[in-house]
Amino acid sequence: MSPVLQPTTSAAQALKDLDQHGAAILAGVLTREGAADVRRRLLDGAARSEADGVPTRGYAFDPDQRNQRVFHLFNLDPVFVDLIRHPAALQFVQHTLGNEFLISNFSANITAPGSQKMILHADQGYVPAPWPAHPLACNVAWLLDDFTEENGGTRFISGSHRHGHSPDPAAVHETVAIEAPAGSLLVMDGRVWHQTGENRSADCQRAALFGYYVLRWLRPQINWNAALWPDTVATLDADFLHLLGYYSGNVEFQVPNGERAQVRPPADLAGNLTRFALGPDQR
Repeated sequence: MSPVLQPTTSAAQALKDLDQHGAAILAGVLTREGAADVRRRLLDGAARSEADGVPTRGYAFDPDQRNQRVFHLFNLDPVFVDLIRHPAALQFVQHTLGNEFLISNFSANITAPGSQKMILHADQGYVPAPWPAHPLACNVAWLLDDFTEENGGTRFISGSHRHGHSPDPAAVHETVAIEAPAGSLLVMDGRVWHQTGENRSADCQRAALFGYYVLRWLRPQINWNAALWPDTVATLDADFLHLLGYYSGNVEFQVPNGERAQVRPPADLAGNLTRFALGPDQR
């Protein structure tokens, strides 16, 4: 186990760990059976993604072809909609970002034996330094397999969320592996330095889902209006689409889309949410 970060079943302790270390592990959110069921759905979804022309290997931010990524999860199975807005996850997002946030991405990372480690990075590394004293993003991972040092469990540097900048790619940094059981949530402040570990196991895959949330004025990693299938959108409620930023830009509903626009919010949603996203209370 990491000497600085241990799994806990106490949400209060996990919130303290997040503030102190920049990461936290809340164990037992899913049962092992529940995690295994989501894992099966993920592997089915990976095949559907490939069939739809969205590859699951060979992305520039991965070091090799062994590591597998699955994007656009909401198109692939409704269970992923349930998980991204699960109360156990959102308590950490609201603690970190407040109530004004977007779902920026939800993807899976599956390391296979022989997968190499990812570059050390912070999830808000696209923001120029110096960073503000509060995070702009939060990552909540659903562990579908046990995370171990051997099978490529995420590695991180405790307290790095207070450095105010991304790691120097030319420097050597000592990281520790995060080890936790399947069914846990791994929560990371958007500023903490971390990486996918090297999978040195003989025959163990390590799968996890990564829900990435940002303040509402930041552009999401995924353009949901373009990526979601029309039949997927038809199944999603207005509040969830609003969490995706589907209806508006960062002026929210102060500027209407107009009668001829293809996407228009329900009148009750637009009428109740007219605050300006870059107002004085925003981070």
